[in-house]
Amino acid sequence: MFYLPYLRWLRHLGERLGIQNALSVWGNAFAKYDEALLIQILSSEWHTVISNETNPEDSINTSIVEIFPATPQILSNAEVRSVIENTPPIPQIRRLFSSNTVEKEITAFDALHLRFDGLACLAESLIAVYGKQGEFIVYDLMAEARLASGKGETGSVEEFIDGFSAESDSPDLFSAGLQSELIGKTKREVVMYVRECEWSRYFQERHPTVGYLMACSTDEISYKAFNKNLRMQRTRTLMERAEKCDFRIYAIEENLNVEE
Repeated sequence: MFYLPYLRWLRHLGERLGIQNALSVWGNAFAKYDEALLIQILSSEWHTVISNETNPEDSINTSIVEIFPATPQILSNAEVRSVIENTPPIPQIRRLFSSNTVEKEITAFDALHLRFDGLACLAESLIAVYGKQGEFIVYDLMAEARLASGKGETGSVEEFIDGFSAESDSPDLFSAGLQSELIGKTKREVVMYVRECEWSRYFQERHPTVGYLMACSTDEISYKAFNKNLRMQRTRTLMERAEKCDFRIYAIEENLNVEE
């Protein structure tokens, strides 16, 4: 869960900035890292889970080889692994747990902290040094991850709108703490207001300068990946401290080939 995003970020930063600049950004991001909340989340009530999945060590080594296949490599596999394993929350997890597979029911806020705190620290460090160029790099990385999470799934406009407007049967990281109001819906359009969002609460409290960039900026690109005719209008967001997110998702007409 934690190794793969960091591996992708390290390779991408190395390609865009040069490996020494990438390592400098990485070091600055965690030079004064405050692990208090992380340790609080990890400290108790976790349970070991018996897993039939591939040995985690084998998965880690495979991921390193897949993400850093270039020859000559800019870093050795051991150097890559050292960078990643010194990036929160990995060293804290390795220090506190003897088992590679544990579970615990936690709040969406805590889950977001585990998943995004380290990446947000990297984004802040990158932007502090490289400004707008750093923002574009972060956007590219988040868009790549967002599209990868969709696994190439596609469907009709109506399927998307039904899914977008449906209430979740069981809360997950994306729906927990979400309070939304369906304003209108047709087969080609849905208007929805989001009144409360745990993602907004987390980023405003922990990483306010990169919240929109990391959590909201790639929404439309993921919708278009599902169906190329989908479009999004949104003029305000909770992440930017508005009173609501005003989503309007609609479909444009497909281009028609007209013979002259």
